Amino acid sequence: MSDTSDDLKQKLSQQIDTAKDRLDSLKREIQQMHTDDMAALRERQSEIRARLDQQNARTEQLKEKITSWKKEKVAHTRDTVASWKAQRATDKLQKRAERAEDYAVDMVTIAASDFDEAEQAVFEAIAARLEADQPSSSA
Repeated sequence: MSDTSDDLKQKLSQQIDTAKDRLDSLKREIQQMHTDDMAALRERQSEIRARLDQQNARTEQLKEKITSWKKEKVAHTRDTVASWKAQRATDKLQKRAERAEDYAVDMVTIAASDFDEAEQAVFEAIAARLEADQPSSSA
């Protein structure tokens, strides 16, 4: 049983570490940008947009799974779980634990997807600011 707990912790840690690395990378990219980097900025935005397009279907599936688990979780009252424990209904308890683990991993995955959208918004904001700060060519 400890192995499955350790596996879950490792999965979640890896997902969180990946998100942290991406956030650190974004921070470095922002600090290194200059006004003459508009082409690189546009390319980066295009890459992120493509990644978001690929993730949309998967994200929707995960959101449906999350909604399903939330409904299921409401049905698993404390009394129900206590009853399963008393009856030693390990199959039900194991299934509930697996669903809760899937839910946690799915939520972290959704958060990573939300980070992609936030990253896109950051680059859009930087591009808009750079465009606004450039001297008008018609002046």
